[in-house]
Amino acid sequence: MRHNKKGRKLGRNATHKRAMIKNIATSLFRYGSIRTTLPKAKETRPYAEKLITRAISGTLADKRIIIQRLNDRSVAHHLINDIAPEFKKRNGGYLRIIKLGNRDGDGAEMAVLEIVSETVERKRKSRSERKKKAAEKHDAEAKKAAATTEEGETGEEKVDSETQHEHEKTHHRDEQTKEHLTHGSKAEGSRKSSKPPKSVPKQSQLHRGTSTPKTPPPSSQEN
Repeated sequence: MRHNKKGRKLGRNATHKRAMIKNIATSLFRYGSIRTTLPKAKETRPYAEKLITRAISGTLADKRIIIQRLNDRSVAHHLINDIAPEFKKRNGGYLRIIKLGNRDGDGAEMAVLEIVSETVERKRKSRSERKKKAAEKHDAEAKKAAATTEEGETGEEKVDSETQHEHEKTHHRDEQTKEHLTHGSKAEGSRKSSKPPKSVPKQSQLHRGTSTPKTPPPSSQEN
């Protein structure tokens, strides 16, 4: 039975639960916000708000308790000197919980526990502005890369068409040259004709001004 046992057990024993909440509170004051499960955020919120109240009062005993309940002395001094002065005119409500939905995997409900202060708000706005500018820059670079790719493809197609046109033009010129370079033309130059050369008669067959003896006619038969 849980007589006078308030709060969530969180599946841990008492010492483990206190150590976990101390670690979460230390990280919260160090970074200004922390992302954790919703039950842990609800358990850490009153613990951290009581520390902020003690830091606002600023007595020596309260400072010693704050140093004792946080794991890092520098974080305790940051809470006392930097965070607490911003809440001197505020009565409670130093922290807020923002639900984020269920976590992938085990389906645990997630939340962000953060300090409600002008410094944190400025950091949050600057962070969102940086993310927005980074997204816009990424989109612009992606569009520029796509446009460059399209221009490169268009230029390649243009070069290919020009090369093909030059090839066709050269091929047509070569065909015209072959048609004009016929056998015996001046433009042929030293080109060899495909026709075989005419046969030159031998010297023995030439007539050198002497007539060849003719065969005498057969003599008539005597009666």
